[in-house]
Amino acid sequence: MFEKLFKFDPVNYSEGSVRLLETSGPILFVIVLVAGLVGLMIVYRRTDRFASRSEAATSFALRSVILLLLALPLLEPILAMPDVVPDENFVAVLVDASASMNIQDADDERTRLEVAGDLLGRGPASLVPALEEYFKVRFYTFGGEARRVDSALVADAGEHETNITVALERVIDDFRGLPLAGVVMLTDGGDNSTGVPLNGAEVLGGQGIPLHIIGIGNSEASSDREVLEAVATRGVEVSTAAEIDVKARSWQDEKGPVEVQLLRGGEIVHSERVELKGEGRIDQFTLTYEPRGTEAAEYLLRIEEAPGERNTQNNTSHVLIDPRADTLRVLYIDGHPRREYKFTRRALVDDAVVDIASILRTGTGKFYRQGVRRADELAGGFPADEPELFAYDALLLGDVEASQFSIEQLNMIERFVRVRGGGFAMLGGRLSFAEGGYWDNPIADLLPVQLDPNRRSILAPEISEGEEEGFLFRPTGAGLESPILRLASSLDVSRALWEEMPRLMSINYAGAVKPGASVLAEMRDGDTSEPILVVQRYGRGRTAALMTASTWRWQMLLDAEDQRHERFWRQFVRWLGASAPRSVNLQLEKGRYAPGEEVRLRAEVYDDAFRPIDQADVRVRVTGPGGSEREVGLRPDLGQPGIYNAVIASTDEGLHHIEAEAVFGGESLGTRSQSFLVRPSNKEYTDAVLKRSLLEHLAETSGGRYYEPSDAQAVAENVRSRRTSSSIFRVEYLWDMPFMFAMALLLWSGEWMWRRSKGLP
Repeated sequence: MFEKLFKFDPVNYSEGSVRLLETSGPILFVIVLVAGLVGLMIVYRRTDRFASRSEAATSFALRSVILLLLALPLLEPILAMPDVVPDENFVAVLVDASASMNIQDADDERTRLEVAGDLLGRGPASLVPALEEYFKVRFYTFGGEARRVDSALVADAGEHETNITVALERVIDDFRGLPLAGVVMLTDGGDNSTGVPLNGAEVLGGQGIPLHIIGIGNSEASSDREVLEAVATRGVEVSTAAEIDVKARSWQDEKGPVEVQLLRGGEIVHSERVELKGEGRIDQFTLTYEPRGTEAAEYLLRIEEAPGERNTQNNTSHVLIDPRADTLRVLYIDGHPRREYKFTRRALVDDAVVDIASILRTGTGKFYRQGVRRADELAGGFPADEPELFAYDALLLGDVEASQFSIEQLNMIERFVRVRGGGFAMLGGRLSFAEGGYWDNPIADLLPVQLDPNRRSILAPEISEGEEEGFLFRPTGAGLESPILRLASSLDVSRALWEEMPRLMSINYAGAVKPGASVLAEMRDGDTSEPILVVQRYGRGRTAALMTASTWRWQMLLDAEDQRHERFWRQFVRWLGASAPRSVNLQLEKGRYAPGEEVRLRAEVYDDAFRPIDQADVRVRVTGPGGSEREVGLRPDLGQPGIYNAVIASTDEGLHHIEAEAVFGGESLGTRSQSFLVRPSNKEYTDAVLKRSLLEHLAETSGGRYYEPSDAQAVAENVRSRRTSSSIFRVEYLWDMPFMFAMALLLWSGEWMWRRSKGLP
């Protein structure tokens, strides 16, 4: 509208200057204006048509202004604005070639890249001919990197990253010392790099080079669902080999549940319906799935498309599920035969993940050993030294008093958790906790609760709740979230299953819960409660206190087919031993990488006493999706003994397997296996709307402008009108501005209407 009224764009006025031609125009203007005013004064003095002097003065003033406007062209006003010498200045045109430009969200169903192609082609809407008329035009495409190209007509947008910073830096470097009149960028603004585009815009602005940006795409995602993240982890739950943590978002108003599917090889292997909050809010939920087989495999997680959704590329995510579980070696020590020992051991023996060895004291100096691997293993009722104890991943200490162990053995247990990273749990009974005299030895340091000798009880207390004997094992909020107590994927269902469990009959009273510990279950009696299951981290390992000896009732009083008792104990022990490292450990930063991304490998190597070994030969064999193999050696980290690192490149898309082996002194210390997935990232399609506010800020910072595609024709004129070191000036008349004649016509019409309202001719 400004240009229609004043003939030129605001940029022309800001860069140029308004002046008068040095001719006789001003003298002629004064003569005509004075003569006109004198003539009007004579006419108004001789007329008697006005009822009062104020009416005559008003009419005279309006006609004087009209006369002034009509006489202004005699002054010959001009606009002197900068112009360019043809073919002496450059213009860089940057075209976004990232994958998000393939989104088909134009009103006429064109892709963003097609919209950009029409603006840069040779058709009537193209801005290239106007640029080439005055400038040397150089074309670039950019995604993760910027490339010089012969033509901006990009055949395909396949880049998996948008990096505006790199694009601007490339142009700044290429035209250093050359007359660059401006930069034109066509993009949707979906920068997903770690760069700071504003820095490049500030550099351009400091050099007087405007950045003109044409924003392409839809700035709203009114009907779009997207998977932001999907990561599978091995759960400790018995019935689920994998937990898939999903982060998703819907931009529309969701009216009901949405189907989420898991596919393998194009076949749907699992599906669930989930509720989404919608309206751009992020949802987090977990899918539980037990895969067939024991090998790592690639899956595709897919969320149901929304009605009318155009950006469907963000509805899926590749997921690696590796169900291979390491066997946990568990040692269970109990002080006398009892039902709790019998049913706990039975629940763990049938677990394929748990390899349990047990010691049951049957008399003074007499022990019944089960699950041992050697004839002399645990012959003395306890591991003979640290290497023998450290061979286990978790230790369960049942109803046995502290005096059964020497101080060195108690210290070994403490180091087993703190140094080795093993799991330790004390179970309830008449000879455990404070009743067993543990409050003043190293075991008290391990436990997540304080032991109060004043709360010792010789016999298990008889507790009643209402008319029923015993008390309920009540999971807390943290307990329901914990994998130890999860009986179903739904927290509400899990809570209901626990409320149906048979009541317990015994409890060991403890002191205060230690800072940093978590109460997972408790006994409630009115307004008071007593902790039943408490856990915490200790050193490199985990510890737990289960202050009851009556979980056997869950097995005896439930149907024979009910597995809740077995499930609790298996999940409890798996959680305890999950943090225990092996002699050789292999870690990856994540399970999925983009093609070309660095894969950082980290290995940890320990001896039998779990002291780090810093002179081992650690090598990994990487098997690609096509069966190709390569071997990589890991280098020791000089700052961290026992740590070895390597970096490999993720090349071929698909599933990759890694097997690491550590050799020391000619002997193998063990092997470890891992898998990772190589697939392009979905970040180009995440929140893939036009980032107009960012692009406007970049253009404004550089001194340029932001344009809609429909306004792109103004780009060439605005670049041409910018003042540069090689600019010349052109002169254009302003006397014929539509604004001046429109104002004269408006005033004339207003004066006539005013006279008619007064009854004047």
